[in-house]
Amino acid sequence: MTLDLIKKYTIKAKKSLWQNFLVNDDILQSIADTFEIKDKNIIEVWPWYGALTEKLLEKKPSKLTLIELDREMIEILQNRINSWDFKNSEKICIKNIDILKYFPEFKEDYFVIANIPYYITSPILRHFLYDLEKSPEKMLILMQKDVWDKIILWQEKNWKVKSSVLSLFVAKKCTAREIIFVWKQNFFPSPKVESSVILFERHNDFDFLDDKIFFDFIKKAFVEPRKKLINNLSKAGFDKDFVKNIFKQKNIDENIRPEDLSISNWCDLILDFNKNLT
Repeated sequence: MTLDLIKKYTIKAKKSLWQNFLVNDDILQSIADTFEIKDKNIIEVWPWYGALTEKLLEKKPSKLTLIELDREMIEILQNRINSWDFKNSEKICIKNIDILKYFPEFKEDYFVIANIPYYITSPILRHFLYDLEKSPEKMLILMQKDVWDKIILWQEKNWKVKSSVLSLFVAKKCTAREIIFVWKQNFFPSPKVESSVILFERHNDFDFLDDKIFFDFIKKAFVEPRKKLINNLSKAGFDKDFVKNIFKQKNIDENIRPEDLSISNWCDLILDFNKNLT
């Protein structure tokens, strides 16, 4: 079915837009079946020619907003709407806009479903998690496997989570877990890497810590991730004795590296630093 659409509309992937089309209908259906869509506001980022779109519409969303940058794809989507290819097509709203310039107007909860290329993964995650007045309740994102590995890093010996700037800024706002592993052969054209479908679910566990204070501190702390945290903070301008004193209060080893602290450890530590500095 999906390959038939590519042939019908003589679709060619544009390297400039990092287009690799997921053409496995079973995986597309699994994505659509991941969570309850009926009567929900859904934003689909880069729907392209609507392979997933039609499966989402069958689930009867309250509204399906399509964010598409490629004008040719918008013409195909419009053609499919006019040809009655989609069920519940009256639910569709198409916007030709850069996703980083799009600000949803929903007052109620909404979900985001997206296929994100490597080069823009972090900016899009940051946009939806931090830039918006109301972030999505859930996000289902198809991304390159190596990006997912940077969000959730593991030490082979003891399976202890290793933190990174990317993993921490995601963890402050939501939980994340892999739903589907997608082999590269399921795409047209086939990319050089494997992919994963990741479910992000919003929480407010760390809203007590201001986002800007959090970001500024984390960036300083991770200047050299494999160096001792105490040295990184000292280079960032914090008095070494001051840092040692807080570490002692928090029962933190002076030899600890930034990647060895969890999100809860980080937020607790930053809060203490901020209190002692004011």
